[in-house]
Amino acid sequence: MDLIAGADVSADNILDYSVTPACQAYVIGEHVVRIPRCQVLAVASLSNHQPPAYPFPQVPSAPWTYTAGAHAYVGVRDGATGVWDHTLRARVESGDCRAVSFRVYVEQGWAAVNGLVFRTGGVIPVYDRVRLESHRIVFDAITGLIVFSVTTSRAGEAGDDDTDPDEYALTAARAVAPEGMHLRVRALDQPLPPGRSFRVDLDSGAVIEVRDRTQP
Repeated sequence: MDLIAGADVSADNILDYSVTPACQAYVIGEHVVRIPRCQVLAVASLSNHQPPAYPFPQVPSAPWTYTAGAHAYVGVRDGATGVWDHTLRARVESGDCRAVSFRVYVEQGWAAVNGLVFRTGGVIPVYDRVRLESHRIVFDAITGLIVFSVTTSRAGEAGDDDTDPDEYALTAARAVAPEGMHLRVRALDQPLPPGRSFRVDLDSGAVIEVRDRTQP
């Protein structure tokens, strides 16, 4: 068994009093690593979780049912059919795989996940470094809050990508986002820095960092 790729992903769901509601039930970040078609074992681990102060004082838009939790998930894309299997486990094996997905689910606060992809069986060729291909964020067009993000990378001699990054991001976000959101997708050159909070300014369309979260 040989290590062929490693990846990390983070997501934040931090109070922002400049919009209503001031927080969401959860946020999901994803990192997709495309690999040469092979048999794999993929594992993910929660590397960091920084919950906010809880409960949220004097915040009527944050129900008491909101919790400060985080989870790591692994998904695999079948090498023959191209169908994704996004499981609720942190360890997945596949006999024929062309891509692996690492997801971090954070209810409140900031969390990060580290993922590793191992090739099982056979002799592995020499692989190049993992290279960034695309990054997308999906945000709510009403509040500007970022609800989903996905980074796609390529390891070694992975085959051509037949997935449209915008379509994948929107489809994945719609499958996991709460109902009633008006989702939009945007391309970024690089993933946003971890451990900091961002949203989309609806007037300018710019991605801005949330620095002042004090309640007005």
